[in-house]
Formats: sequence, C-alpha cells, structure tokens
Amino acid sequence: MRRKFATAAAAAIAIALAATACSGQPAAGGSSTGGTLSLATVSPPQSWQPGDLLTGPEIWYTQPVYDSLLRNDNEGEPGANVATEWSYNDDSTVLSLKLRDDVKFTDGTPLDGEAVKANLESAKTGSGGSATQLRFIEEVTVVDPTAVDIKLSAPDPSFLPSLGGPAGMMASPSHLEDGSLATTPVGSGPYTLSPSTQAGSKYVYTRNADYWNQELYPYDEITATIFNDKNAMLNALRAGQVDVTNVEPKDIESVSSSGQEVVSFPSYNANGLYLFDREGTIVPALGDVRVRQAINYALDRQSLFDQLYDGKGAKTAQMFSVDSTAYLPELDERYPYDVTKAKELMAEAGYADGFVLPMPDVSPIYPSEQAAVTEALAAIGITAEYQPVNGETFISDLLGAKYPAAIFRLDANRSWDTTQIALDPDALWNTFHVNDPKIVELITKAQGETGDEQAKTFQELNTYVVEQAWFAPWIQGDNSFGLSSGVTAEGQKYSTFPPIWNIQPAS
Repeated sequence: MRRKFATAAAAAIAIALAATACSGQPAAGGSSTGGTLSLATVSPPQSWQPGDLLTGPEIWYTQPVYDSLLRNDNEGEPGANVATEWSYNDDSTVLSLKLRDDVKFTDGTPLDGEAVKANLESAKTGSGGSATQLRFIEEVTVVDPTAVDIKLSAPDPSFLPSLGGPAGMMASPSHLEDGSLATTPVGSGPYTLSPSTQAGSKYVYTRNADYWNQELYPYDEITATIFNDKNAMLNALRAGQVDVTNVEPKDIESVSSSGQEVVSFPSYNANGLYLFDREGTIVPALGDVRVRQAINYALDRQSLFDQLYDGKGAKTAQMFSVDSTAYLPELDERYPYDVTKAKELMAEAGYADGFVLPMPDVSPIYPSEQAAVTEALAAIGITAEYQPVNGETFISDLLGAKYPAAIFRLDANRSWDTTQIALDPDALWNTFHVNDPKIVELITKAQGETGDEQAKTFQELNTYVVEQAWFAPWIQGDNSFGLSSGVTAEGQKYSTFPPIWNIQPAS
C-alpha cells in the first residue's frame, strides 16, 4: 500500500478532511515526574511495523515503544543509543555498528546483532517512509551478538541520521513476519502500549520497568489523544486536559492570551503549490516551463507570509530547507510578485487565454491558502477546478498521479532527503515520476561527494529545480506547540515534532 509512504503532514491532511467530530476526552495532564504526559494529535498511527513507519506526529506513537539504533541530538546529529560506536569503511559503503549487550525486547528477546539484521532486512521491504531510507542496504552481516556490518549498494549521505529515527527503530524479531506489529508494537522502548488503549481515539503507554535508560523518561504514563477538530484540541489545552498540542500560526495569539505558553521551532515543511504534472500528461500547459514560472510569478509570497502565517517562518521559492546545504538565499528572490511578467510568459507559451487546472479541494484544512491560490491563478487566466476529496483515499490519489497539482506540504530536511522524497525519478512525491537527466546527473554526483564539494552540487541542483519551476512553494513555516504549565519542550532540527524525551516536567 503505497499510501503509507506519506509524510505525517500529508496523513494529517487526509484525516482532517475526512473527520467532522471530536474524539473522546483525554486524560488530565501531568506536571511532575512519575505522572502522566498527555499529548494531543490529529491522526492515528498508520502502523507499528518497521518499514511502514512515518515521521512528524507519528513519532509520538513510535518513540515510546521502540528504541532506534542511534538517537539524534537537538541538532539532528546521530548519537549513541542501542548502537554505541559506528564507523564507515573508506568509500562509505560499509557501516560497522557496535551494540549494547543489555537491551531486551519486552517479550524477553535480546536486541542483538541477529535482531538488528532481521529488522533492517524486513523494514527495507516495507511500504513506508522508513523503508525508503533503507533502500541502499544490500546486505547485513552479524559479526557477533554485539556487532553488525551494513553493506550499502552506494553511499547514503543521510543513512546515519536515518538510523536515529523511524528507519532505525527495532521491533522484536519474533513478531516481524506475523503481521501483529501493524496494530500491537513489541519493542524495547521506555513504554509499552497499554490494553486500555482505544484504537483510533486514545493511545495509552505505561512505563517499561526493565528499560535500560529510565532517567531519560520521567513520566510513568504517556497518553496520545486524537482530535479531529482543531478548536476542540485547543480548548482541551486551555482546560488543562492535555499538555502539548500543535498550534497553527493564526491561533498563537489566542492561545498565548489564554495563559498557555507557545514554543516555536522550524517546521522543515515546504508549503506551496506542488506542480506534479511537469511533462503535461494531464494538463499539457504544465509541461511548459514558462507556464510553471508564470505561476511562481503570480504568487504574492510576502502577503501570504504576512497574512496567513503571521510573519512566522521563512518565505521561500525553494523546496530545500533553509538549514540544508543546498539552500541559497538568492533563490528566494527568483520569482518576485509580478503579474505582468506572469501574463507575458503565459502568452509566450501559447496560453494567453489561460486553461483549466484540476486540483483537490483542500479548503477544509487550508481555506485561506486555497483562496489565495485561486485568486493568484485567476489573475493570469488559470481556472482552478477543485475536485471533492475523499479523506480515506486522498494520499493514494495523490500518489497515483490523479492530480496534476495540489496545495500541499512536504518535509524539507537534509539536502539528500529532499532529493529522495521529491526529485528522484523514483521518489514517492515525484508522483508522475518525471525523469529529468540533469536532475538525475546532479543527484548521482552529490551521492558520491562529501563536504563543500557535495554542498556545491546540491546548490547547483537546487538552482536548476527552481529555474525549472518544479514547485511553487511560498513558506517554510515555524511549527508551534502550546504547552500546559506543567511541561517544557525543546525542538530537534529536521524534526517537525519535538521527540518525547525533549518533553519534560517544568519542575
């Protein structure tokens, strides 16, 4: 099921579009060590099967139950966890890991070299974002119970930090093949999923008394309650029923004025109009770069930034993260707001009278953005024809190339990550699988490079993608969270949600 490849942001959109009512009430928030940490989310977990795991909000479901081989620090750099030491061979195609010898899964199975091999080999064949991060694995060799060698078919610049996230999460090997992990996780993490969990509504985690790193996790219990209505979620925060929830830019002032603290971190999401049909398969006009450039000129990014995002984040015309090695500040000025220029390009391309652009109707979740896009396109003769969206099939419809364009957002993390999720011909979110030889050439070149040389190649790639107007992004917004008085939270670079170990009692 390819839909599970979706980022957590995309999954949340699908849930929000489908839902109309609020879930049950969450448990009361905790404020001291040993209490309960109550999290509020907008979508249930897709699966706990390694290889099907997602990032974003889903880490709040998986981090309680699963250890990852490495653990990324607040700068997004890999650090020790189950693996205590690591090193590459000279050409970065063999990664050697040294493992702890005292970690066990909650069913008593040791987390040893054989367990690591079984997990990586199983996860690689999965249908989730974590599987794509493992796709260069060619062979896993168990040297001894505390040592494994991972052979890659080619260097993977993001492989180590990937092992510090969902791609490196380990489940009990005795459950990898029976399908049970789709609904019931069995890991070695600090918590276990409680039988009192109400699937699709409220997930309850209780402390794993045998966990090897107890001091990192002060709470005896964690709950994650699903709200299908943003207002109900904010009201629960104000009432002290939840400790942490995501807050949209437009709601920050009202949440702050009601006495809750709001903390903001870079979200590493590229928000904008995604022009998927770059070869004109459904809409011939999108196959002309001048049309795609015209759409970029027609967007008033400054107004979007000021009015819809309250000036928080960074307005942009590029997909690569502002913190990535590919980012070039000057590219954000490549398409100044210029309707006259946009009309000239449309005329040069033979579309002076415009055309119809079918897109999914995302007004239930992005009403202001959709209104702004509709107006911008109409100004240059393009008629946005919005089609009703089925929340259950929205992601699979997008991935199946049903829509030539969509208002959307994707994670914008490390340079390599962006190429693999959005630019490569086989990338999940290159939904029409457009194969541009120049892009392929630059991705392949960067894969074998390091340091400044690699950064230069990524910048060349970024420049080319912006010139070709594969996307029409407008902002990389901040990700903000409302907190109860009982907790504090820190963000992690390249993660849209703070990891659970960064949410601590305020005392």
